[in-house]
Amino acid sequence: MTRIRNVAFLKSSNLRLLLREILKHQPISKAALAKRLHVGHSTVVQLLKPLIDRKIVVESMLGDSTGGRPPKLLSMNPDAAYGIVVDLSGHKIRVALMNCVLSIVTVSNLDADSDIYSTLESIVNVCNHLKEQANDVRILGLCVAISGVMDPATGKISSSLIEGLGNVRLVDYLREKLSLPIVVENDANLSALGEFMKMEKEVNNMFYIHMGEGLGGGLIIDRSIFRGDRGYAGEIGKILYDPQTFRTVGDVYSHLVRSSSHSEDEIVRLLSTIVLNVVSVLDIVNFVVGGTVFDISEKTLSKVETEVEQHFYGFNVEVRKSKKHPDAMLIGAMEYLMENVLTNL
Repeated sequence: MTRIRNVAFLKSSNLRLLLREILKHQPISKAALAKRLHVGHSTVVQLLKPLIDRKIVVESMLGDSTGGRPPKLLSMNPDAAYGIVVDLSGHKIRVALMNCVLSIVTVSNLDADSDIYSTLESIVNVCNHLKEQANDVRILGLCVAISGVMDPATGKISSSLIEGLGNVRLVDYLREKLSLPIVVENDANLSALGEFMKMEKEVNNMFYIHMGEGLGGGLIIDRSIFRGDRGYAGEIGKILYDPQTFRTVGDVYSHLVRSSSHSEDEIVRLLSTIVLNVVSVLDIVNFVVGGTVFDISEKTLSKVETEVEQHFYGFNVEVRKSKKHPDAMLIGAMEYLMENVLTNL
């Protein structure tokens, strides 16, 4: 990596982290940002300049004085720009207009059609309607959450629950139709990022388990999405559940989804198997379980915690249930869109 490229990469990485810290901890001072990012005050000032110039970040109020002049506190300007996020992770599609503080302005619901191009045309129509609703407020771009993984070299999507999506160069198609910056990311990764943004306590690492139409996982390492070498990190469905028959966690999950009834013990064993495997490899402590297929109680998750503690050196883990409101996937998608667009100002 050349020095010029190295400097540009470092600046982009710092700006991503800075945006995340403002969104998570606003209102916040420049001094506090510098401390959290482990950089100098001048670096924070330099990173903030294009965001303040465009009124995306504003000085919202004065903080408490520690003996000198009270610091000016920074916040995101909610109406400086909007973003459009599309939940294309399953057959119930959501298209939302969101603002710069990760709040939903409006949301529309669609059903996937048997013809992928008909589905995409419906999404484009809703996006154009939302652009009109924005009332001349800048649209940053569009983020699409998918259930599979997109190859950045070819634009092809694999393992999607939406039939035919793998045959579409989604980014090219949407960019041509909407004339907006387009980013695509795995739904579980975006949900993991959204859950991370919602966490009240300070954590660096966490794992998100998504129990929806399919079973997926999203991994946050050092406060950022971790994808692995090919983008498949977190594909927990391939974890072996029974090595003698080579039955996987995904096989068991599919059986439970199709079953008319299931016991709490089956859910506990499934989740305990996932958590134990993740803990054994990554030493993750914080887990969040989301999705709408199973109504899992805090009591069930407490049993999972106990099971893991008994089988892993007596070490404890925290497994909590995702709160439906605000929606983690939409929050993560908007935050991810802002990171990708605003770091290129």
